[in-house]
Amino acid sequence: MPLSERFPWLAGAPVCDGLWPWSRGFLPAGADLATQVGRFRAAGFTHASFTLSSGRDTETDALANLGHLSGELATAGVVVAHDRAAILAAQADEVFSASFHFQSATPFSRCPELVEAFFAAGVQRSILAYNEANIFADGCHEPRNAGPSAAGRDLVRRMVRTGMRVDLSHCGVRTTFDVLEAGLPTPPLFSHSNARALFEHERNISDEQIRAAAEAGSYIGINGVGFFLGAQGEAIPREMARHAAHVAEIAGSAERIGLGLDFMYLEGSDYGFYHAARERWPRGYPEPPWSFFQPEQLGDLVAALVAAGFTRTDVRGLLGENYLRHALASR
Repeated sequence: MPLSERFPWLAGAPVCDGLWPWSRGFLPAGADLATQVGRFRAAGFTHASFTLSSGRDTETDALANLGHLSGELATAGVVVAHDRAAILAAQADEVFSASFHFQSATPFSRCPELVEAFFAAGVQRSILAYNEANIFADGCHEPRNAGPSAAGRDLVRRMVRTGMRVDLSHCGVRTTFDVLEAGLPTPPLFSHSNARALFEHERNISDEQIRAAAEAGSYIGINGVGFFLGAQGEAIPREMARHAAHVAEIAGSAERIGLGLDFMYLEGSDYGFYHAARERWPRGYPEPPWSFFQPEQLGDLVAALVAAGFTRTDVRGLLGENYLRHALASR
């Protein structure tokens, strides 16, 4: 049943997934983006932000991903739209739209001017460090927890000047606090992070981090990965709603909360990317196969959000309006 038929009060609401990691290094053979976009559209989604770099990707990797993904999006009939007006215009035309982000700042390592270049190419935001340390900052699985380096602080300033958003998901605890407390004119965000108080995982964020994010005016996207929620399959929407309610309670409102589903299409995958990295960040990642929020569960998520006490206005915000207001880059 279409979302607007199950919940008529959602008719016309934007439904935005703030993080979709469709990257060649993670995909199984035969993965078809058009098919997966069709599933999201049928479920009621209108926009998604796609990953162009993660881990240790270089600028060449990011450019190759940009070219490859741009071609796949065009084949799938997806319009690239980087700002609120363009995203809403695509929705009005009943066309699924996409924007871009980095899950690692490593493509900027050799040339800081690439911030401006990739921003011009449509990269909305960048995570400083993906799980482990790079030259800019420490990730959430880096034991030393050293925070941002001098190069990282310079990068943050450059990103802010350019208009690119600083993303703190996957970053180490000290990295997040140092950036959140820097008084940036454009708040950093957590594109896809859940509550560590509800499920202990280094990729989740503590109540103290949530409070600091709220004080900084940051946006937080709720993740749909089962092992960040302590849930699988049918239980994932309910746990996502529980994490959203906890974040809203700690932050003081639901006005800057949305979705960062982190949906990975891994049907038939050998999970080689995981086995290659497990020695570097082995904690909290179960043996495959893994369970993710599926687009067809969107209606169940809405029902769970209502059951968790969110108003209809809150739910519309969580599904996409908050993302369009608070998570996009300034252009």
